[in-house]
Amino acid sequence: MRHRSRLATAAFALTAVSLLSGCGFSTTTLSVLETDRVPEDELPTLEGDSYEPADIESSRYVGEYEGVSLWVTKGTDSPACLVAITDPEDDWVVGCGGLPMRITGSGPTFELRADDWPDPEGMTRISENVYAE
Repeated sequence: MRHRSRLATAAFALTAVSLLSGCGFSTTTLSVLETDRVPEDELPTLEGDSYEPADIESSRYVGEYEGVSLWVTKGTDSPACLVAITDPEDDWVVGCGGLPMRITGSGPTFELRADDWPDPEGMTRISENVYAE
């Protein structure tokens, strides 16, 4: 079974590195979360309380990359969450924390960034706020 339900520690570490390195950004706005919710924004069912750190009512589908479907949500105790699902049965990642945030599962690495932040170097843009490598 390949999944990680909580990657907050890694996300917080990345945020701390960004702040300590002097990378300051003016906002943490995620415009994808301001769009009207449509049926495809619904998250697939995962086991148990896998979505516990995520506000599932705020989920927005942002696209697919190399067979991995991606959603952004508000976090219940953090600014945002990124959900990456290859197979809801056994291959998924839910990561919540500060921005920017990176998650890695069995496939590509994904990064969630605020609206006015520069594109991360060497990554492919999936949506306004989500990138892959």
